[in-house]
This record gives sequence, structure tokens and C-alpha cells, in this order.
Amino acid sequence: MELAKDPALLKAVRQEVMTVYLTDPKKTTQKPTTIMDARTLASLPLLQSVYAELLRLHVSINITREIMAPIVVQGHCLEKGALLQAPTDIAHLDEEVWHAEGHPASEFWAARHIKDTETAAATRHFAMAGGPNSFFPYGGGVSMCPGRFFAKQEIIITLAMLVAKFDVEFVEWTMADGRPSDRPARNDATRTGSVGVPPDRDMKVRLKRLW
Repeated sequence: MELAKDPALLKAVRQEVMTVYLTDPKKTTQKPTTIMDARTLASLPLLQSVYAELLRLHVSINITREIMAPIVVQGHCLEKGALLQAPTDIAHLDEEVWHAEGHPASEFWAARHIKDTETAAATRHFAMAGGPNSFFPYGGGVSMCPGRFFAKQEIIITLAMLVAKFDVEFVEWTMADGRPSDRPARNDATRTGSVGVPPDRDMKVRLKRLW
């Protein structure tokens, strides 16, 4: 949805993704047949930044821990055995951590996690705008998702194949039943804390196969 809303961003991601497609030496037809260098794909700065930004805004978890010994937090005494929950939304939307000029933490910004290297041959690289204490879409500590690296690879490969092979044209926002919506989609507030938070609206698009 974020890419379809912004044709310029969609084009930029597509151009970056196409740099990792290699010509298949075994092709036997005139139509180009290509294979993807998945390892290089995972290092693309814009694609990684988009991935991180999507997780920051659209993943909501209540990190739960059991208090092992009495502790005082901001004047409140928490007894041993009590359960403490830390919603990721608070950390993921912290303006002090994520704000950039013209780009508040509450809004999607594809380049939030891209840094420019100040060298003779200036290059762009991926760098999280916040630290590990402010970004934990896969949980944290000993209970952090063990499949997070596999999940990242699957998500990035799927997104790369979609933007590389299809042009996505935004048509309109709709309700779940197909009726036109008077506003864009937002996170479904009723699903807060349920990991991947779905949008409360649908997006109607036109897909055109490019190759």
C-alpha cells in the first residue's frame, strides 16, 4: 500500500531491485529469463529501509515479562510474580527517537533508515534510525522470534518480485465490502497488540505485468 500510494517511490524501489537480477545463462528463448541474487537483495539500502519502516509502523506487540524480584518503576512498586507489559507502539512511535525534519514518527517515510557516506564516491547505506531498545518488532530477549531472519528474507524477496515484475497503479481506497472510502487506510485499532496489524481499509489497484 505504501509503495502504491507513491509512484516515485515504487519506481525507485524497482530500479534498486533490478540491480540484483542476473541474466540466466541457460535461457533458450528470446524473452529475457532472469534469476535473483537473494544475498545482494537483502543488502539494498532503500528496500531494507522500507522493510524496517513497515515493521516499525505496522507491527504491534505487548512484550510481557514476569517480575522476578520487587522493583520500583516511576514510584510504582511492582511485586514479585507480577506481569509487566511494554507495548511496542510506544517505542516505535517515539518522536525523540524517530523524528526527522518534515517526517514525524507517526508517518511512513521510506528513507528514514538510509544514511549517506561522506566519501569521494558518496554511497547510501542502510542504518536504523533508532537503537535496539526502540525497535523490537520480533520481540526481545530470550523470547525473541527465532525465525526473524528467515521471515525478513521471505518478506523482502516477495516484495522485490512484486515490484520488479508488476506495475502497481493506485485506483481508490475502499471499505471491506467494496464501497468507496472517504479516507486512506489506517492501522485497525481493534487489532493493536496482535503482532501484524491489518489496515482498516482496502486499496483497489491495477496490476500490469512488466515481464
